[in-house]
Amino acid sequence: MSETGIYRTTEADVPDELLEKRRHPRTREYGSQKLEILFIGDEGPQTTTATLWDFSEGGLGMESERAFAPGEELEITGELRSPDYSMQVKAKAIVAYSRKVDAESFRIGVAFSEVAYRRL
Repeated sequence: MSETGIYRTTEADVPDELLEKRRHPRTREYGSQKLEILFIGDEGPQTTTATLWDFSEGGLGMESERAFAPGEELEITGELRSPDYSMQVKAKAIVAYSRKVDAESFRIGVAFSEVAYRRL
């Protein structure tokens, strides 16, 4: 944990192919929170939920029961709550990576293409 009380993702948490691409520091200060994901599946628009892992100005990391393909476009909505403040986030994002964590979950990293925040 840093002096500000913000958890930062370490290089050990990041796939090698993404290390050189990080431009924004990650935070885990919001903890485990649910996000709603809208995606276009084989049967048209579908939704699923994901659990927030980390968050930055440029994107976020999450865990999902569904794998997403790199380059896939998603719409993400949810409330991010911390001890200091809370906000509603609505974003369009591009999947940067998706990797299997275990038999039932995938770690997904996305980069925002559009994002809007509203304090709660």
